[in-house]
Amino acid sequence: MLNLLLKQASVKMSFNYTTVKSCKKYLRVRYVDPTCRWMVRACAIGESGCFHIHKYVEENTCGVDQVTGKYKNITMGIIASLILNFFIDNKDPSPKEIERIVFRELHCRPGYWKCWMAGVIAKNIVRDTPEHGYVYLLFMAFGASIHGYAHIKKVVVVDGSHLSSKYEGVLLSAVTEDTQNHIYPLEYCVIDKKNDVSWGFFFEKLKAFVVNESELCIISDRHVTIANGLARHYLFAYHGVCMRHLSENL
Repeated sequence: MLNLLLKQASVKMSFNYTTVKSCKKYLRVRYVDPTCRWMVRACAIGESGCFHIHKYVEENTCGVDQVTGKYKNITMGIIASLILNFFIDNKDPSPKEIERIVFRELHCRPGYWKCWMAGVIAKNIVRDTPEHGYVYLLFMAFGASIHGYAHIKKVVVVDGSHLSSKYEGVLLSAVTEDTQNHIYPLEYCVIDKKNDVSWGFFFEKLKAFVVNESELCIISDRHVTIANGLARHYLFAYHGVCMRHLSENL
């Protein structure tokens, strides 16, 4: 709690502080310039882990040259919290713009790299990281695909593709052909691995607009978990095996 107060005070006054004396029961902090009057004295409150501030001199008497210098205590996290409101309408401030914002608000000039990293942190806070969005990408079907399926051939191909790089997992997909013999996507689903539960979830979502009927033909490879999912959710549909997968397996 006391460290948070020191950081807030440091941001507000835009200066470096140094710990003169610190232990579990007592803390004394002052500005690095001995001519500056700013200081904090605090004592611990029992064993609670909290401190009681019994003296705080807010006045900062350092010179302009010291205030506008490049101080290491202006962290990327502090800069990121300062520029959050500037990430709007997909228009992100450049590192140079971030530098000008920090100078206007805190009267200090952080380096280019620190401004760039602070922009990345702020962008991830406002719009989430790709990894965060990937975690919630379980199932997706476009409205156009759902409405257009009524005019499409009743032959659906399902398959799973292993994803590489940092995301990993498996991408399940269901596609068919339109009247011009073009690939027509129906739905996508991201899972951790192929098993009965994952394919069952996939087919359960697919049933929302691909009706379980005898006129329907579903083509896949010979993976047993696909057959188990179809036996549970598409009992009336005909299940065919892809000849390409069959020849590659043989």
